[in-house]
Amino acid sequence: MADGSWDNGGHGVPVKAGMPLWGKIALGCGIAFLVVLVTCVGGIAYVANKAKKDPEGFKHQVMGFALDKVRPDWDDFRAVVDQLRTPEGCRVLYASNPDLAKTWPTEPEFLAAAAKWQKDLAPTPDLTPDLMEHQGLRINHDLGGKVEVGWSPKTGRAVYVTFAGKRKSEDKGPRRLVELDVR
Repeated sequence: MADGSWDNGGHGVPVKAGMPLWGKIALGCGIAFLVVLVTCVGGIAYVANKAKKDPEGFKHQVMGFALDKVRPDWDDFRAVVDQLRTPEGCRVLYASNPDLAKTWPTEPEFLAAAAKWQKDLAPTPDLTPDLMEHQGLRINHDLGGKVEVGWSPKTGRAVYVTFAGKRKSEDKGPRRLVELDVR
């Protein structure tokens, strides 16, 4: 046969040396998975060890973190309750929060309802771990942005307030109320 034949005598294209692309991708994903796994296990072990060595200190650290997160909501709640304790404060509260008209269509109706509450409202204490754990404080952040703050003191009426949104660091002045419930 002639040398120009299409048949090369069984010798194919030389095989590439090294790892195929799918092998490189699998190896990279495997390494990334191991790094994440080791980091998570290490973090969990660190936190568990810290909680095991000093449970009270760990509890205080977690409560301190929680207190810092909810303090703006509690401060706004205290301002609302302080306003509810006086007729002048109730007027200002009703005038600055038009959503209260859903429950009380007119200011005189709101003031009449508030007159029944004012003598029974307990003064709001400072935010403490004891208040969060044992004295009826409830704070919920909804996905829609609303913030519900409620407090049921041992004596006096319970107050539940729903704010229109979260307090931002640049916000000045009171937050808008969406709902108010005094029981």
